[in-house]
Amino acid sequence: MDESLYRNSNLLDWMYRDVEVERNFSLESTYRTWVQVEIAISMAHCKLGLISPETLTAIQGLEKLPIPNLEKFSSSVVNVGYPIIELLKEMNAQLPEEHRGVLHLGATTQDIMDTALSLQVRQSGRLLLSYMENLGDALALLVDTHRKTLMPGRTHAQQAVPTTFGLKCAVYLSELTRHHQRISRAIEEAGCLSLYGAAGTSAAMEGNHQQIREMVAAHLGLRNPLTPWHASRDRLIEVTSQCASLAVTLVRFAREIIDLSRSEVDEVMEPGGDHKGASSTMPQKRNPVMSEAIIGIGLQAVGQASMMFRAGEVGHERAAGEWQLEWKALPEVLLSTTTAAKIAVGLVQGLEINTVQMQANLDVQQGTIMAEAYMIAFANKIGREEAHDLVTRASKNCVAEKVSLSVALETLAPDIAKQFEVWPLEPAKYLGNGDEVCTSTLQTWEKEKENT
Repeated sequence: MDESLYRNSNLLDWMYRDVEVERNFSLESTYRTWVQVEIAISMAHCKLGLISPETLTAIQGLEKLPIPNLEKFSSSVVNVGYPIIELLKEMNAQLPEEHRGVLHLGATTQDIMDTALSLQVRQSGRLLLSYMENLGDALALLVDTHRKTLMPGRTHAQQAVPTTFGLKCAVYLSELTRHHQRISRAIEEAGCLSLYGAAGTSAAMEGNHQQIREMVAAHLGLRNPLTPWHASRDRLIEVTSQCASLAVTLVRFAREIIDLSRSEVDEVMEPGGDHKGASSTMPQKRNPVMSEAIIGIGLQAVGQASMMFRAGEVGHERAAGEWQLEWKALPEVLLSTTTAAKIAVGLVQGLEINTVQMQANLDVQQGTIMAEAYMIAFANKIGREEAHDLVTRASKNCVAEKVSLSVALETLAPDIAKQFEVWPLEPAKYLGNGDEVCTSTLQTWEKEKENT
């Protein structure tokens, strides 16, 4: 039986979870990353003459050896409560006897695990950023293509004034640009070496701590802060907080797609395909399943990110329980956020836009979507307050009498209406600086990509 079918404990993960990020945080990958960190420390020890080149060669060979039986490994780890003692037993057991006993000198368990975590966060973060870039490019294409595609703007879930689909997408692209900038910075700052010994004093490295850290950090491509961060989880909290913030935007976008794809609105539709979003009993249905997945997964990321604040409540120089919460919460946030972003890429790239219906929806309430435009035009002749009252009465009349707003206004104020050179007012001429915003947003997105 395929054991991979049981690797996830819930349906949401089984259906959607990004395989690459899941693999990065798998126990197999985590084990190999621990080994990678231990080897990097031994390389530094060799350069300082603390171990022989022959011993280093033997240790480096451990990187490609098969990992142990993880079921047996985990049973031993549970007894200790932490995995690194058992890791060292396994590594030493695979070394020739004359090369044993020199691993891990000067380090503590959390040094190895935190350094490995930094590598995993950096790798997963880069994948997340690549999905964000794909998503941004897909949104940018919509912004540029539909910068003049008229549609109703909506406030409080009701039609407000005309806008364009390009401008709507520009708002999301602008958010994504800021998220990309913040997540890039957070991932970079979190990529730190941890090598400080038991309580952060580096005493066990016997005066070689600075050189050892510099060499290990350079080899692993990590930052090398002098101050220990065993108890300081703020950088990791920042990563998960920024991921949660991105997840909120993705959820907001997904809700927008669901709303705009309602049968009564019919302005967009998720990518189609054979039985995509099909109902088991209603053949006409094409449910917004991608958006629904983004909402479920995105909200999961937000919830797990909140746990990271509790994981940061560490006392003294090392955690006593809070760290264990982080083991669960941090990978889950990155997994969920990356998965939601990946689904969003496919959603935006294949989104179907019903431009004809967008135009038609401008007239669903007899043109009252232009009420503000008429009020501003009349205000220039009779003052804002009187114009507001006039257009309010006209709006009620046109809905009740099933006539256009322009006709209702002509009936109530014929002398004023005939003073306008253009009548009725056109939605396409009441878009303000929407096109300018689209251009600026696209330029800002391109600059953000160039800077990273």
